[in-house]
Amino acid sequence: MRFVYALVLAVVLSGCFHIDSLLTVRPDGSATLRDEVTLSGMALMALMETEDDEGSPFDEAAMEARAEALGEGVRVASFEPREDGYTVVFDVDDVRQLRYATPEALGENEGEGPDGVDLSFGFDEGDPSTLRVLVPKPEPDDDKVEASDAAPEVDPQEQARMLAMMRSFFADARMTVAVEVEGAIEETNASYVDGSRVTLFDLPFVAVFDVMEANPELMGNEPPEPEAMLDELRAIEGVRMEGPGTVRVRFR
Repeated sequence: MRFVYALVLAVVLSGCFHIDSLLTVRPDGSATLRDEVTLSGMALMALMETEDDEGSPFDEAAMEARAEALGEGVRVASFEPREDGYTVVFDVDDVRQLRYATPEALGENEGEGPDGVDLSFGFDEGDPSTLRVLVPKPEPDDDKVEASDAAPEVDPQEQARMLAMMRSFFADARMTVAVEVEGAIEETNASYVDGSRVTLFDLPFVAVFDVMEANPELMGNEPPEPEAMLDELRAIEGVRMEGPGTVRVRFR
């Protein structure tokens, strides 16, 4: 399949049903990061097995490990586990030291799970202050197979069955990453702004499935190049994704 395959695979492997991350930045460059992770039914079953063997991955130790991976001066402020996931808030001394990565649902080490969102930040304190969010360019897939080695084409009926199955399991899956500033935004080049909040990524899978259902030709076997995949996603109504580059936010 094309872009939807990679996205669904990432959700399945991470075990996440919803990822909602909000970074709140203050005029002095300190910040808080709030992660809310909700699991799918399959991930919950895996979690129960993990609890039997190793204890729950939703504990203070796992959150402390994530805080360390996020960067220097990041620490856990609060942690609330739930039956279907968790909410955690991190204090960030200096947003310039933060290296954001999508949270993993089942306690994998940072960087060892499927590809997600990776962001770094710059900041100039002043009146107004300026926040910079560095959105990396997607890297090419070094493991991409040659067209001659690709799997045989799947017939239309099989494609329809695959799409129906994915929709039934993952239609409610969503990933959202946003930045909010304490104060008023005076100037920004961000694409998606609502008051003092800038949405960097908002990917509702139901919107992707709707497009796939209406355009079966998009379900080709050969995966697109990363930049082409990003363009395809950004063209979908309901999907909000910043392109590679630097998002600047001036606020006071």
